[in-house]
Amino acid sequence: MSPQKPTTVTDSQSEKVRRGRPAVPRDRILGAADELLTASATPGAVTMDDIAAAAGVGKGTLFRAFGSRDGLLDALFAARLEPWREELHRAGSPVGPDVPAADRVVSILEQLLNFKLENPGLLAAREMNGTSLLAAPHYVWVHGVLRDLLEQAGVRAQTAQYTAHLLLGGLNVELIATLKASGCSEADIRHAIVSTARRVLGMPTNT
Repeated sequence: MSPQKPTTVTDSQSEKVRRGRPAVPRDRILGAADELLTASATPGAVTMDDIAAAAGVGKGTLFRAFGSRDGLLDALFAARLEPWREELHRAGSPVGPDVPAADRVVSILEQLLNFKLENPGLLAAREMNGTSLLAAPHYVWVHGVLRDLLEQAGVRAQTAQYTAHLLLGGLNVELIATLKASGCSEADIRHAIVSTARRVLGMPTNT
């Protein structure tokens, strides 16, 4: 089997490179966006024009490849979350399939908090720009994972649907920033998230 060619983005909607115009590696665009968001003091204000200039491509290329600014940010989210997705299927992982469902829920929330603390620029740009987060592919996927695990842990289906949203709401980047500004440490926030999840699941808590 021949090696798979790297994914590229071109200026043609048919994904064929126009004559004389080389393909642009998708990773290059996402990398440029990531660096820009990380360095910006106001990542929510970073525009497609800014990202296009940083990546050295036309803005039309970005829109044809990702559809919108949110689409590009969601693609960056997906790339960042991929290693964590793999952990969900790896035996021996704290969030792996051999861990009891209730414990997986708690570990997933802890790891999501870590992810948000490590990616403040991306989170601020995607979660604080006034558009719906609930329909974002990464949110829909994580919500589905939590909902299913809550059901496996004994939470009734209708309640699990809401509870998954409730637990994810506690990880909102604006909420985390507000708590930190009010004097809460990251350890305080982690303890609150874990304690809340354990109470929801009827597990012992260390208050």
